[in-house]
Amino acid sequence: MEKMKTQAQQQTATKIMNKKKSPTEFVARRTPPSIIQVEKTRRVAANARERRRMNGLNTAFDRLRTVLPSSMFQQQRRFSKYETLQMAQSYIAALQSILNHNTSSDNDHSFVNVSSTTDEDMDDQTVNY
Repeated sequence: MEKMKTQAQQQTATKIMNKKKSPTEFVARRTPPSIIQVEKTRRVAANARERRRMNGLNTAFDRLRTVLPSSMFQQQRRFSKYETLQMAQSYIAALQSILNHNTSSDNDHSFVNVSSTTDEDMDDQTVNY
């Protein structure tokens, strides 16, 4: 009976000694405070860069939404990035179709005046997604 208790205690002690330390415990014990501070500073800088990147991307999508015909935005909500890209793709395809149609009907291949094209004309050409 005594032998079983001793074995159980040894097994418990071995488990405690072999327990894996979490990465933060390992870093905190073995890394000097100056290195921890440098890592924190790098992380903060990386977060700031990512925030700036995302702000720039969101600004670009907002500008794209202003260029698309207003009749494409009949809903009151703001469209997602994916929906905005789909609408832009449809709008570009409609512009290409208009240009191809106008240039194929003109034998002299002169430039087409697209500025007179209205939003409604574009809506007739866009594909509903």
